[in-house]
Amino acid sequence: MADMLLSGHLAGARRARPRRFRLFNARLDDYLSENDLKSRFRFGRDSINYLADLLSDDLARNTARNHALSPLIQVLVALRFFTSGSFLEVIGDTFGLPKSTVSQCITAVSQALVRRQHLFIIWPDEDRKTVIKQAFFAKNGFPGVIGCIDCTHIRIQAPRVNENDFVNRKGYHSLNVQAICDHKGMFTNVVAKWPENAHDSFIFQDSLIYDKLNDELKDLEDGFLIGDSGYGCKPFIMTPYPHPSTQHQEAFNEALGKIRVKIEQSFGIFKRRFHLMHSEIRMDPVKVSQLIGACTVLHNIAILRNDMYDPGEAMLENDQPDVPPYDGPEDGLQIRDYICEHYF
Repeated sequence: MADMLLSGHLAGARRARPRRFRLFNARLDDYLSENDLKSRFRFGRDSINYLADLLSDDLARNTARNHALSPLIQVLVALRFFTSGSFLEVIGDTFGLPKSTVSQCITAVSQALVRRQHLFIIWPDEDRKTVIKQAFFAKNGFPGVIGCIDCTHIRIQAPRVNENDFVNRKGYHSLNVQAICDHKGMFTNVVAKWPENAHDSFIFQDSLIYDKLNDELKDLEDGFLIGDSGYGCKPFIMTPYPHPSTQHQEAFNEALGKIRVKIEQSFGIFKRRFHLMHSEIRMDPVKVSQLIGACTVLHNIAILRNDMYDPGEAMLENDQPDVPPYDGPEDGLQIRDYICEHYF
């Protein structure tokens, strides 16, 4: 009798379990609640369907096989990898797929997202710059800000080529990734190709956005970026006073620091949403750059769709190596002094 009761309980437990994916014709309505989807994939049902539709032309397999993976399943596999940072075998076990298929899904989805980065990582036009300036000024009283710039380190496994170039001051291997964000935390420019030994200021000066800013932004009315002491003070990027000697300069530094928190928060949310970006990525640097590009596109899509992920307490980037202060020519000092004297 006891055995029969136990068997009944086990049968009931089996019936109560959530359905597993039906890999070849799955719909999200068949699998998990909205909260479960958000927990596992960091996106809600509508956004996941949106991503599958957005990438469908690239992901639809031109095959006569009956069991070709749908764009939806490929997107789910890639999202699970991005959000968990797990081994490919573990992702495969979750979906009932071999490791090779998981790898193919991640590559296909990443490449498809990177191809569409021009649709989602967009440098602001003049109207958008005005909105960004007004938002930063309303919150911090700092005029002319069109974005915040900084770099963050993404851990990678030791590469086979030029390994020493990738070892940072904290002793781990990493890529040094530069990003610029607006007042909403959206990335408006990303550079994800440099090893750790590239200084933040070098990455900036080598980037296309540096040339664009140098050509287009000449004075306060044109706007400028906010950066830390790792960058030089230029007409198009304001940095803190290294040794503030007046109350005005201290107030300037305090306001600048409050604005610059936005890029740190953006990196924190980015890494909490996509835990792969916070763990060690076990791939070569070229592949890692592609994964970073894909996740930055997804970060912006989430903000545009108001599909927010609340990670709780913001992630602190205390594992980031210190950046030596910039040591070079600076031609934005007069603009910095003008802002300091007239606004602080």
